[in-house]
Amino acid sequence: MADRLKLDTVALRDTGTNLRVVAQEFNDANANSDDVAGSVGHPGLASCIEQFAHGWDDKRGKIIGMVTALADSCTGVGAGFEGLDRDFAAALRGQ
Repeated sequence: MADRLKLDTVALRDTGTNLRVVAQEFNDANANSDDVAGSVGHPGLASCIEQFAHGWDDKRGKIIGMVTALADSCTGVGAGFEGLDRDFAAALRGQ
């Protein structure tokens, strides 16, 4: 039916949660790469791992900001529509 809006708010909120996990992984990238570099057993390879991970801190910071904003938007839209649905249902019941 074209006169109805259907929105999976649970999927939106779950997407927000999953995007926060992605942002956290990006945020932890330097620490994780340092752990890996310390475990590879080859100084040259360890140096390459560290240089790669630390070499794009600025770009990664921007990505973290964008992913976090998208996570907040997904969560906010899902919660907003759930609130509207509750309000509309209450209005229909005369509450």
